[in-house]
Amino acid sequence: MTEQRPKRERPPLDDLAGRLALRPAEAARVLGVSERTLRTLLPRLPHVRLDRCVLLPVDALRRWLDEQAKARAVEAERDAAAILAALRAPSKQS
Repeated sequence: MTEQRPKRERPPLDDLAGRLALRPAEAARVLGVSERTLRTLLPRLPHVRLDRCVLLPVDALRRWLDEQAKARAVEAERDAAAILAALRAPSKQS
């Protein structure tokens, strides 16, 4: 019979103030995505790879997320302006 290892308890992620970096599973939980999704996004996320260990710096991840949100807001405003301009343009009926 094989001996089962005790399950590791996940550390609470309530307070990130003292954390410098997160492992992928922790970052996925904090961001509210699956670990699989996070690993798909990993090439675009700020991260450090040390041999087989992947770390996502908390401050860099916050900055990246803020930049992404701002970029999406700018795109949404531009799209809305284009739609409004198209609606205001006189229609050409033949």
